[in-house]
Amino acid sequence: MRICLYNSSFKEAGEPFDKIIRCPLSGDIVYIIHLFRKSFGGSAGLHLESVFRDHLKDEPGEDITFFEADTVIRENKERLVAFYSQSDTLANNTLCLITEDRHYKYVNYIPSGKAENADLFFEKNNIPFQKYSYRHLKESRPDLLVLYNDWTKEAIRVISHCHLLGIPVVCIQESIINFGDRFRRMQRADDVMIQGTRSALMIPRKHFYITGNPRYFRPLTGEKHPGYVLINCNFTYNIFDNIRTGWLDDITSALDEAGIDYLISQHPRDNGDLRKYKNVIRSSSSGLDEQFAGAGLLITRFSSLIHESLVRGIPVIYYNPHAEKMHYELDFDPEFLAPAGDKAALKEYISSLYRKNISGNNLDSYLNVHCLPSETKPVSNINQLLAENRFSSVKFTFKDLMHLIFYQPFILTAAAKIRRMLSQSPEPEH
Repeated sequence: MRICLYNSSFKEAGEPFDKIIRCPLSGDIVYIIHLFRKSFGGSAGLHLESVFRDHLKDEPGEDITFFEADTVIRENKERLVAFYSQSDTLANNTLCLITEDRHYKYVNYIPSGKAENADLFFEKNNIPFQKYSYRHLKESRPDLLVLYNDWTKEAIRVISHCHLLGIPVVCIQESIINFGDRFRRMQRADDVMIQGTRSALMIPRKHFYITGNPRYFRPLTGEKHPGYVLINCNFTYNIFDNIRTGWLDDITSALDEAGIDYLISQHPRDNGDLRKYKNVIRSSSSGLDEQFAGAGLLITRFSSLIHESLVRGIPVIYYNPHAEKMHYELDFDPEFLAPAGDKAALKEYISSLYRKNISGNNLDSYLNVHCLPSETKPVSNINQLLAENRFSSVKFTFKDLMHLIFYQPFILTAAAKIRRMLSQSPEPEH
């Protein structure tokens, strides 16, 4: 395994690298090196740009080779960046980026069809936006298009539009993702910005930008008054929704037996009927701070809230009696992120983790590897790249042409109607 870690510029020459990763110029490089060494041992051939020397401190460097980067000539113009936000959760990422210190202009798109409350989110925050159209993309000709989901048919069609116009596309990782299913997540955009080094080991790509998640930052430390357990009900898009009731029954009964109050946060795209349960609220990206404010523990299945909670210093139980297998290594640690496969283990971890102070080196290391640099701010990392970086050149391919033909909205709508009709057809008589 040959790994190149750089900050300013890199041109591959000679023997090819397996991973080429642009990293923030900070002491976070030590965490990055540690994960590669842990994963590959002595077979990790680390090639670092020399600008990282002063940030390695006393780190031993027998397996490190340094190189000098070429001088980079920056464009002397203000870029136009197009954002494509497919839901209110993803719109929150855009909001974080465009309202911080940035040195680019922007145009803000939501899907032309189902926008999953992205429009309501932008209206509430007084952020201008418009529905996506190829005509407007062609007229505005942004220097770059940014999205957070590159695997839906609608997103793939937008990417093909960009390729037709020669516009690079960047996908920013906005949560933990199941990288093992058929959707080839974060493999269709021209470049990707990832939360942490763990994702670089799991996505079958060669080149990455490590930035952190734009929504994540360390909140100001203050006195906490946890008064309940936050239960994240996120059985969305018909995934495991058949076990929703049993899952909630286990958790709520365990908490009732322990005499602990709870709040059930129902994902905006979870359509289950929860009227039998008490203390249920509809969740939203903008309401998470309020929900976490009184939480002393989060209980969830696979979800971005795992990291939302840990960043805030709140321990997490991953309750998985249904044995879901997601291709993402969470690096469980019973001191702050515990896996429970049955109700007995669930009750044990509730007892040990509720209201526990989980700060410390192990948590800091976990967050750095997965989602949050220790010494740099994700929004600043991303905005610097959006304003200055030279991204991959793009070509319009035959596959792009097929996407433009078969992923036309009216064709997708017709195909969905046909599938519904076929699923409702009566069984033939024998």
